[in-house]
Amino acid sequence: MKQKTFTMSRYELPEKFRPVINLALQKIFGNGISGFTIEKLAAELRISKKTIYKYFRSKEEFVEAVLMYNFELMDSAISSIPDDPDDPLGTALSILKKIFEMTSKMSSRGIYESKIYYPQYWQRIELFRENVIQRMYVLFKKAQKQGVLRQDINIEFSINILMKTVQEVFQPEYLIHSPYPISRVISMFIDMVMNGLLEKRHEIDFQKYFENRSLEG
Repeated sequence: MKQKTFTMSRYELPEKFRPVINLALQKIFGNGISGFTIEKLAAELRISKKTIYKYFRSKEEFVEAVLMYNFELMDSAISSIPDDPDDPLGTALSILKKIFEMTSKMSSRGIYESKIYYPQYWQRIELFRENVIQRMYVLFKKAQKQGVLRQDINIEFSINILMKTVQEVFQPEYLIHSPYPISRVISMFIDMVMNGLLEKRHEIDFQKYFENRSLEG
């Protein structure tokens, strides 16, 4: 008899499977993939593991489907945030807040192992990240035209630096060794990017500073 299968689209997901997938997401991103088992999941839900294996041939296939389902949730959450033409910076901050809410529930180990064991999923995450940053660029550019952001800042250059920093800092290899939880890393990063490090009374004109240093050399 041919095994039943279905994609883990939130639109096609059988209602009875929603508690299964939601708990699986908590376990995978909370404690990691290596320690996750179908048996433990089924026991906690008080269902037979055959209920899950009826649709999936292995733990690996099930976890991959759960990860893809999670990706769809993230993509939908960001896409559903409307652009406010009168407040592009507000839209950008709403996007950052939503990303913070989603990622703060994930452990470093869960993210790290998802990249190691499921590279196809991580490729989608990388593309998702690039799309978000591209959208942020457009919003920042509009905010600059409105006079909300500094006029002397090159937005394209700033976004490129931001993208590279995000790619380096928000990698599982870094996060898993960080002494701070992901939520703290994200909040500190956003604060430094948006507000800077210096108090206003200590602001430095770095362009003139480095020009003078160059002349001295």
